[in-house]
Amino acid sequence: MRQNPCRYCILSEEYKGVHYRGGDKKCETCEKYFAHREYLKSKRKFAEGEPINSVEELLKEEWVMWYGQTKHIETFKSMPLRNVLRFLELGEIRKAVRKEREDD
Repeated sequence: MRQNPCRYCILSEEYKGVHYRGGDKKCETCEKYFAHREYLKSKRKFAEGEPINSVEELLKEEWVMWYGQTKHIETFKSMPLRNVLRFLELGEIRKAVRKEREDD
């Protein structure tokens, strides 16, 4: 499942040789797409933790989750303060919890 699940789908849209999910309502329930997303989540080093509520708490972290993606704290240090405060208010910034490695 490493490859794009939309590459052979009739509903996908192609842009510069890459297939993307189509705008059709059927893409919202596509089993291949959701299985691919779960596969990608399983390969990440970090999982989403508790929401961060203050700037002080944010500055203590090195890695955070923002809209489901892992971001380094320097991303937020270079953002305008108004944007950071808004993301904190919406609860979109969460702690990044490192997953334990499974060494067998």
